[in-house]
Amino acid sequence: MKNDLIDRYIYAVTKRMNHRIRDDVQKELYALVEDMLTERCGNAAPAEKDIRIVLTELGTPQELYAKYDENSGRSLIGPPYYGTYKLVTGIVLACVALGMTVSGLIIHFVEAQLWYETLLSWISMMWSGCLQGFAIVTILFAFFCRRGVQLGEPFNFDNLPPVPKRTEQISRWECVFSIAFCVIFLVLFLAAPQYIFGYWGAEKIIPLFDVDVLQGCWYLILIYGVLDIVRETVRLLERQYNRKVMLTTLVTNSLSVVVAVLWLTKPNLINGEFITHIEQIMEGDAAFIAEVFVNFQLFFLGIILFALVLDTVEAIVKTLKK
Repeated sequence: MKNDLIDRYIYAVTKRMNHRIRDDVQKELYALVEDMLTERCGNAAPAEKDIRIVLTELGTPQELYAKYDENSGRSLIGPPYYGTYKLVTGIVLACVALGMTVSGLIIHFVEAQLWYETLLSWISMMWSGCLQGFAIVTILFAFFCRRGVQLGEPFNFDNLPPVPKRTEQISRWECVFSIAFCVIFLVLFLAAPQYIFGYWGAEKIIPLFDVDVLQGCWYLILIYGVLDIVRETVRLLERQYNRKVMLTTLVTNSLSVVVAVLWLTKPNLINGEFITHIEQIMEGDAAFIAEVFVNFQLFFLGIILFALVLDTVEAIVKTLKK
């Protein structure tokens, strides 16, 4: 039987499940609810009161989700967060490994290291980077599990999220891509900015950023990345635009604006040697390119602020439209 309350209840149970079992669990729950209603009401059409009683007997969506989660009760990160925690951890560790490998190869060829020196350096960077990534994600989800979404709130049928239309759902892969891009961004800026961003001349590499100044504000870069991961993780958990996603987007993006301004308005952030070199090779009609690099940090800041404002407006509009 089709009923909006039943649809919303089953959606709340299954929305964070792995796609390989989600459809089977939905069919099983629909059949179970129908059997329980038939047993309670017989041939009579069930009233909303009967449906609420049956669903209450099944338990809250989180309790029912936990029954299908084989890892329930055996992990620091409990249901319904564990599945998303595994996904985000895998993304972060894979991106850290990729970023560290790219950085290691660049350092190997630029500095002409012996192969075993490169290997030892890569192992050290990999261990440190993966450990930090794992720690950040675990702390984040442990916080969610203890004080986050829907924890400690009494279950209420009226608060069940509506089943979103396909066009209203937040793409899982869009969130995955955003988290992956953020992690690679962190790795490149924190591990090898002197090799990734700059002018590769015949004799030496001239970095775009002053490495000492950039490394001096590493904590701002890290905070910016963590805020991005928090925003995308909440979207992965919710899978649709709602008040929770909107508020999270407002808070994280507002903090990201502050952090980006503090970071990209640092004096002497752009390497003076890089600017001098660009001005020497970009003369005449190409002189405007040198001006772009002279003000690159402001140009970069403008792009970030525009993207954050656009993302915030999108979250607000899509939430209010519902």
